[in-house]
Amino acid sequence: MTNNHLRLQVPAGVRDLLPGEAQRKRSLENAFEKTFRVWGYREVITPTFEYYDALSTGRGVEEDARLYKFIDRQGHILTLRPDMTTPIARLVSTRMRDEAFPLRLFYMANGFSFEDPQAGRQREFYQSGIELIGDSSPFADAEAIAIAVETLKASGLQNFKVSIGHVDILYGMMEELRLPEAHKGRIKAALSNKNYVGLEELLDEFEVSEAEKEKFMHVITARGGREAITGAGRFAENAKTAAALAALGNVYDALRAYEVTSYVEIDLGVLRGLDYYTGVVFEGYSAYLGFPILGGGRYDHLLGRFGFECTATGFAMGMERLLLSLEKEGNEISPAPDADCLIIYNPLQADAAFKKARELREAGQVVVTLRSDMENPSGPAGCALPSSQRIPAKEVIYINNNKGL
Repeated sequence: MTNNHLRLQVPAGVRDLLPGEAQRKRSLENAFEKTFRVWGYREVITPTFEYYDALSTGRGVEEDARLYKFIDRQGHILTLRPDMTTPIARLVSTRMRDEAFPLRLFYMANGFSFEDPQAGRQREFYQSGIELIGDSSPFADAEAIAIAVETLKASGLQNFKVSIGHVDILYGMMEELRLPEAHKGRIKAALSNKNYVGLEELLDEFEVSEAEKEKFMHVITARGGREAITGAGRFAENAKTAAALAALGNVYDALRAYEVTSYVEIDLGVLRGLDYYTGVVFEGYSAYLGFPILGGGRYDHLLGRFGFECTATGFAMGMERLLLSLEKEGNEISPAPDADCLIIYNPLQADAAFKKARELREAGQVVVTLRSDMENPSGPAGCALPSSQRIPAKEVIYINNNKGL
C-alpha cells in the first residue's frame, strides 16, 4: 500500500463519525449525563494514556495482551486506557481519598483494545458509565444495576435485558470439584463464551462424576427470576456458593424496590472477563447482538492495589454496540438537523445578512448563511454548493439577490 493511499485511509479498528452519527452519539451521551446526574453522580475525566504499571492492574494475561503499549522518551512504558474503571480507581486512591464517601462518579470516554475488528467491536471505542465507590451493601449493587436499566431506557432501546450473577457461584462450585488451577481457567473460558456443550466436555475430560457434573451444570445454567436462586440453592453444598446466592438474592430484592425487575434476569453463568471482579456482576444484552452492550459489577480489591482499601461497583456502556442495537431495532441514525433558516446573501450585503442571522440566533433559531455566488457555482468542482444540494432549512431568506428580502 503506497503512502499516498495510506493518507486517505484510517487504521483497522477505528472509524470516522459523520455528522448524523456524531449527533446521535452526542444525543445519547447527553441523555446519559442527565440520568447519571439525577442519581447524584459527578463527572470525572482521566488521561487517555497512563503508565503501564497502573493500567495493567487487575488484568489477566489475555486482557493484558490487548493493551496498546508504547515507550516515551524517558523509557517509561505507557498504555492507552483500555477502560475507565482502573483509571478511576487510581484517581480516587491518589487524589480523592479525603472526600466524603460513598463517591458517585460518571464518565464519557474513549478506550482502546487490540481486538479483531467487526461490527460492534472496534479497537477504539466509546464508553459511558458510573462508579459507586465506598459502599459494600447490596443496595449499592442494586443502584448500579438500576441505573444501567434506566440508562438503556433513556437511550430509547426497548428490547433488552440485564443479566445478573455472582463470581463466587462459579468459584465455589469449582472448589467443590477440587480441580487444578489450569483446569479452572479452561472452565472459566468456556463459561465466558457461553459454550455449555464445551463446558460439559471439559468436565468429562477432567473425569468429574456424572452426579457432580449434573449438579455443577444445574447451578451454572440456572436462569430466570428469584426462583432461579432458590432452585440453585438446593444444589449448592459449599459455603462460598451458598453465600453468593444469598448475596445475589438480597440484590434482587432491592431491585424490586427500584421497580426494574421486569428488565432483569438472574443468570448464574454470568462471568465477567476481568480478574478484578469480586462479587455481583451483570451484563446488558439487546435482542439484536450476541454479545453484551454493557457490563459491570463489584470490584472490592482494585483500589487496594493502589494503596487505598475501598469497596466499589459500577458499569460501562459500549456506545458502538448500543448504536448498532438501536439501528437494528429501527431507530435509524438521523441526518444532521435542518437549519431553521438559510440566509442566501449577496456578498455586497454581507453586513445586513449577518445582522439578520445574529437576530435570529439570539431568538434561538439555527441559522446558516450562504453566499449567493455559491448557490450556482462556477468555480472548481467540489468547492461550492449547487442549489440541488442546498443545505436543508425550514425557511430560506434572500438578501439583495434580485429576489428581494
